[in-house]
Amino acid sequence: MRAVTDRMSYSIFAVLVGGILLSQAIALGLYRTDRAEAVAAAQSGQLAGCLASIAGVVDHQPADIRDKMLAGLRDGNFKVNVAGTTQDVSLDVYEKPKVNPPGPHHTDMIALPPFGTITTPPPEPKYVMASHQLADGSWLNVHIPMAGADALSEPGFLASLAGSAAVAILLSAWVLGFTTRPLRRFAAAADRLGVDMNAPSLDETGPREVRLAAAAFNKMQRRLRAFVEDRTRMLAAVSHDLRTPLTRMRLRAEFVDDDGVREKMLEDLGEMESMIGATLAFARDEAAQETLEPLDLNLLLSRAAEDYRDAGKPVGFSPAPGPVRVVGRRTALKRAFTNVVENALKYGVSADVAVAVQGETVAVSVTDQGPGIPEAEWDNVFRPFYRLEASRSRDTGGTGLGLSVANDVVRAHGGEIRLENRAEGGLKVILHLPLETAR
Repeated sequence: MRAVTDRMSYSIFAVLVGGILLSQAIALGLYRTDRAEAVAAAQSGQLAGCLASIAGVVDHQPADIRDKMLAGLRDGNFKVNVAGTTQDVSLDVYEKPKVNPPGPHHTDMIALPPFGTITTPPPEPKYVMASHQLADGSWLNVHIPMAGADALSEPGFLASLAGSAAVAILLSAWVLGFTTRPLRRFAAAADRLGVDMNAPSLDETGPREVRLAAAAFNKMQRRLRAFVEDRTRMLAAVSHDLRTPLTRMRLRAEFVDDDGVREKMLEDLGEMESMIGATLAFARDEAAQETLEPLDLNLLLSRAAEDYRDAGKPVGFSPAPGPVRVVGRRTALKRAFTNVVENALKYGVSADVAVAVQGETVAVSVTDQGPGIPEAEWDNVFRPFYRLEASRSRDTGGTGLGLSVANDVVRAHGGEIRLENRAEGGLKVILHLPLETAR
């Protein structure tokens, strides 16, 4: 039941199908009632004519001849006889016309002057009886079975009823799919926008409401893109304006006689330049302009680990079996993994990278031998420019953008980063990314 109510299309389809089946049941009940009354009325009229014809022939005939004539009319279904009284019907009767319809246990008595009466016990009478008083005072009684009035007993009726219901249900399913398709398109477009700001715009086609929603979504995408571009231009202008006074300060620092003061000034200026460069790289995010392409993570990470080992840095790598394909931006993903590995080398001496496939995602773990990170700080370390240590030295504290950039890149690819402190010591950073087949 949860699976049905969890999706809007299933819920609407269930309501439509329930409404169709309920309307079919009501229509069938009304049809059966009307049909039974129509069949009873038609057969009563036929019986009235038959009774009149028989009475016209046998009336005024001698009793022996009349009995022979009636014997010739009798068969298994049609019964006729002459008796001193009318047929005994042990049901309440009333004479038409009546204002109120008959109740379920009344017998409908139809007046047929001057021939007599016809009685039909509803509902769905199984027989019809008619009586006519002859000239000698005796009664001519006729008894025939009622023709089948139940539509369900007719060949092909249930098949046609089920066929019409099936057609209505299939048509409802098609209309429902056509109606909810724009919602799926919006969901896919929103997911693409979270990964690629320059994703193609939605087609503004379809019903008026869908066109308006698509136009609003496209306008929102253009505004977000313009905001990011304006922010990048502003930061580039600030960087340009800051580099000129920094250059003048560096030239002036060279003329300071005190070697200790001069070195500290140059170190501070270098840190400022590094922070400005890192800030620009973070804000500009040039890798976001890359084209999405299929990538083999095993191959990408093995080459990165090999580059580290060639530089004499202890970085191990354990690949997953076979190729591990994701859709992403090569430079951006390499930057994210490099930032995490650099953190591990800086604070944990060594880094071990491992790739493992987990269902529709791939998990890349980077473990180190460092002191780990307090759990209370896990959310903070992903904030831009946040550093756990108070040191402002580039050699120990960095700029505080490494994990923030890695987190942004992974989230832009539809993944997430988790942190774990290992029981044996050290930190494990796990980067989850969707596989190519999951997109």
